Amino acid sequence: MQTSIEHLDEGRAKITVTVPAADVDAAIAAAYAAVGAKLRIPGFRPGKAPRPVIDTHVGREAVLADAQEEIVSDSYGRAVSELDVRTIGRPDVGELEMIEPGADYTYVAEVQLRPVLSLTDSEKFTVTVPAKQATDREVDAQIEHVRERFATLEATEAPVGADDFALISFVGTVDGEAYDGNAVDKYLYELGRGMMPEEFDAALVGTAPGGSTVAEFEIPDTSSNPEFVGKQARFEIEVHEVKTKVLPELDDEFAAQAGGFDTMDEYRADVREKLDSAKMAAHGREVESAVLAELAGRLEGEVPQEMLDSRANSMAREFFESLEERGLSPAEYMQVTGLTPERLEADLREQADRRVREELALEALFLAQGMEVSDADLRDAVKEIAGGDAEAAKELHDDLARNGALPLVKEQVMHRKALKWLMDNAEVMEDEQS
Repeated sequence: MQTSIEHLDEGRAKITVTVPAADVDAAIAAAYAAVGAKLRIPGFRPGKAPRPVIDTHVGREAVLADAQEEIVSDSYGRAVSELDVRTIGRPDVGELEMIEPGADYTYVAEVQLRPVLSLTDSEKFTVTVPAKQATDREVDAQIEHVRERFATLEATEAPVGADDFALISFVGTVDGEAYDGNAVDKYLYELGRGMMPEEFDAALVGTAPGGSTVAEFEIPDTSSNPEFVGKQARFEIEVHEVKTKVLPELDDEFAAQAGGFDTMDEYRADVREKLDSAKMAAHGREVESAVLAELAGRLEGEVPQEMLDSRANSMAREFFESLEERGLSPAEYMQVTGLTPERLEADLREQADRRVREELALEALFLAQGMEVSDADLRDAVKEIAGGDAEAAKELHDDLARNGALPLVKEQVMHRKALKWLMDNAEVMEDEQS
């Protein structure tokens, strides 16, 4: 098989493929065999009917069309691997001329190539990430979070405070009209949690037990009832009781209750150890994410929209397949998360854009640093995909070459090498305040 490539404008290229006559004849013979095996012709055993008889029943052009489709599909993938090019989207082969027995077959495929971009600077990468060890503030915050779980409520005669609980009854109206469920009797309401608009909480603050107050405000667009948005709400509220949250003392008794420790010092040390372990586990990912973001920010050149669309569509398919594996429908997922289809699509496109730019930036760094993918690198990568089995790796290599996927394996090696260089050479600063 002979192949050549002609680079065109805007990142497109023409790939010319010539398939030798012997391969054409082999494909035609295979097509006749496949069609003949399916035919039931009186006087002939399955698969034994001669070509003229098959032509009479099926049509010569139909059989040649099957052979041609197989030839183009197989040879195009091998041509892509042979030329070592990475393409985007499907090739445009135009109107193909029909193959002929005993003759070479040549066709031309026009395709979009993956762009080769550059960086504004390929040296001196410095990133700042959270510290690998927990700060005193983080330890305090974790202990405070647990302390909240052991809090108790105690009745008080003091007026309602901004962080108190209030046992209330109220009657509400919207634009002066009652609505379904507008009257609530003796409900324990926690202030400061965003359950109601700020004006509702503000009206309660300072009201003593046994007292009453009125809250009035314009209903915001975050309302669960779109019909009420922009209308005037009024709530007449009675405060029956005020309860304040009482946190336990941070002493040895709390340490025993919260974690089964003898002393507060032991409990605090355990909290620090667990936070350190979690932060250490996340540190590598945080560094990688930071250096990739820094690298992508230096990328120069235009990313083809077709490439971004293809990645977004691929990520969407993977996302919906993962939902299906978890037994969730897209509608159920969006109901649980509160996402809209538009927001979900925008999020996926944003992720696709980030990942594509990071990959292109890694490839630009790979070239800028003069790195190479050797034959041994490629063999090792294929063997790794094959699970370390040498015989399976040989078969897989042939399959990948036939399917035009070897350049994609090479691309993965490029990414891996460039990322390793980046992780090894970037200066990492730790933010002690995070």
